[in-house]
Amino acid sequence: MRKITLSVFVCLFLFALYSTSSIYAHDNEKYEYELKKGHADRYEDEEDYEDYDEDRDEYNHGYRSEGVNREEQTIVRREYWYKWSRSADIPNEYEETPISSKQIVPIRLMSKAPLYIMVIPKQGQIFVPLEDTARYLGASVTIYPYSQIGEIQLGDHYLIVRNGTRVVYENMKKTPMPLPIFMEQGKLYIPISVLANGLGFQVAWTGEQIQID
Repeated sequence: MRKITLSVFVCLFLFALYSTSSIYAHDNEKYEYELKKGHADRYEDEEDYEDYDEDRDEYNHGYRSEGVNREEQTIVRREYWYKWSRSADIPNEYEETPISSKQIVPIRLMSKAPLYIMVIPKQGQIFVPLEDTARYLGASVTIYPYSQIGEIQLGDHYLIVRNGTRVVYENMKKTPMPLPIFMEQGKLYIPISVLANGLGFQVAWTGEQIQID
């Protein structure tokens, strides 16, 4: 009888151990799972961003280590401020931006009245305030202040970004940006190429303004 009781106890213990391990494994994946369901607002706790932070580290290094030492390779590629390359590699050339200092610049969408916003040139990119610019382009925007996550949607185009990362979920596909999102005077700033191209627009500089078509 004691042997039977002991066997039952051991079985129950092993089952509990397996269940705990399984739950822990699933918990590590829950952020990406919830992102795919569009529920980023559930993750106001920094501990729930472990997967997202791993993505940030991966892209901030500019390459992935998959059995190939990318640092030993010579990668000649130019990054353009008006075109989102979607590449994880760090370029060794940058297209010169049409402005060289932080300033107010008009953005014009087709024949729509221009939006005057503060833009910031940085390392071959032109950053624009995410929320103001996205709304001007006709997109819906949700900003989660605590987690500093932004969700942008226009028709079939859907972007999820987070302050301090180079990762954007473009239609639920993890995609690198040329530079990380950052905060300036309480606003999230994003490269105009990422925002406009990600929503289906093209970007150009005409005269003294940014033209979006």
